[in-house]
Amino acid sequence: MKINQFTRFAVLCTLATATPCAFAQDETATAEKTVKTETTIETKVEKGPVIEKGSLTNVINDSVTFSTLKKALVAAELDVTLGSKGAYTIFAPTDEAFDKLPAGLLGKLMLPENKEKLRSLLLYHVIAGNMPASTLKDGDVKTMNGEKIKIDVDGDKIEVDEAKVFSADVPATNGVMHSVGKVLIPKSLKDFSPLD
Repeated sequence: MKINQFTRFAVLCTLATATPCAFAQDETATAEKTVKTETTIETKVEKGPVIEKGSLTNVINDSVTFSTLKKALVAAELDVTLGSKGAYTIFAPTDEAFDKLPAGLLGKLMLPENKEKLRSLLLYHVIAGNMPASTLKDGDVKTMNGEKIKIDVDGDKIEVDEAKVFSADVPATNGVMHSVGKVLIPKSLKDFSPLD
């Protein structure tokens, strides 16, 4: 009988010393799985488009005067273009300028099915290159929608398609912004009849 009790005691002692080692190995395996899972999750995270700090988009976003333009740029997916590297000049219509559009027109332009018309309208306000007011001259200048705008300079007074530039030379890291009190309408969209 003594051998039987001694055998049981030896088995219990062996199990008692082996159990912590088994759990320790199991915890290490769990920790390795956790690290692998976290690494997998991190590699699946995709970064969206980045708006450069100080860019035209950033300047527009930071101003309360251009909240409608901000929404329109996002709807037309031009916020990323004007928020990236490059050189652009934008004649930025204020919220008041957008309010002068016929009732309901802006809402129609913001619909997904009219995205290309909205892009065309907004790109008509953008010129490739950095053009401070001091470099603007009388004449026609090609916009990024392919059509030309007419610039009139008389001393320090500037008009673009008969819209007065009232706040010129707002600097950005990728160009310059000139505020205008009117939404410039390209000839291709003058009647807006396709929207009815």
